[in-house]
Amino acid sequence: MKSVMIISSVTFLLIFGGISVMSLQLSNQGSSGEDLSPQDAAASARLLHEVAQERDRVQCDREYLAGLRQSQAAREVIMSQVHAEILEVIGKLESQQGVFIEEQEVAASRLAKMYEAMKPDKAANILASMNMEVTLAILSRMKERQAARVLSNMDAGLAAQLSTRLSLQGGA
Repeated sequence: MKSVMIISSVTFLLIFGGISVMSLQLSNQGSSGEDLSPQDAAASARLLHEVAQERDRVQCDREYLAGLRQSQAAREVIMSQVHAEILEVIGKLESQQGVFIEEQEVAASRLAKMYEAMKPDKAANILASMNMEVTLAILSRMKERQAARVLSNMDAGLAAQLSTRLSLQGGA
């Protein structure tokens, strides 16, 4: 925008400067009764031609900048639409994540009750073969007394790992 203003100002100065020079020359020649010399006429014609070229360049610059503004406005509209779509997808994912977490909580609680009802040695064998995260989720939901019995029937190394992770979680 600054470049358009600068170019416009320069063009304005050139046009009116040229007109002022030509009018001054014409008034000087008119008062002295002399006609324009061929050199003065050529210089005036050259000056007018340069001013016309500068005016054309400024007009081209204005048209180019107008095109850029339209392009930028279109990009902004598209970006705002994409942003809205992304926010919508994020909202859906967050709600689905909440449902998934609730389902995991319910499943872990249900499994904890099932393993509490089992004999500790049988529960320990099954839990030892499961994924560490699932085993932690189940043990953390079991009653402390029953979880301790299950851990005591596990391999000492695995029981130590599970106990450490449970203590970090604030579980059993």
